Amino acid sequence: MMKYSNTKLTELQVGTTVRVPIPDVDRARGSPLNLLAVIVVYEADMYKLCTEYGMLKNRFTRALVPCPENILNYEKTIATAGVKEITVHEAAGYGIAGSQGYTRCICKTKCKTNRCACKKINVLCNSKCHGTTNYENK
Repeated sequence: MMKYSNTKLTELQVGTTVRVPIPDVDRARGSPLNLLAVIVVYEADMYKLCTEYGMLKNRFTRALVPCPENILNYEKTIATAGVKEITVHEAAGYGIAGSQGYTRCICKTKCKTNRCACKKINVLCNSKCHGTTNYENK
């Protein structure tokens, strides 16, 4: 799989503006589908990205879609972001429309105790929390 992606997808340079897809559970109505970020570091076939809101915690593969033009300025973006590390979910919440405004749990168990984020605030779990796994907080 890595050989295939290395041959099909070109290597991106540091300073290139890329689009990071925002998952649908993290997007609000009317918010953009993608988040703009600048490549800051490239090591071990993974990219470290920076948005204007902060550095993204995760590292990303070559599957990122580069923008035709460098929309974000490399130096200005890093200066604005500082050393703050955020997730894609948090970065999506800083956008124009904000985030969806509801919590979801990431429990591996059946959501019986107050460790479950949904149960703690007296909200029922749903398919966005668990997908196909079973849960008892219905």
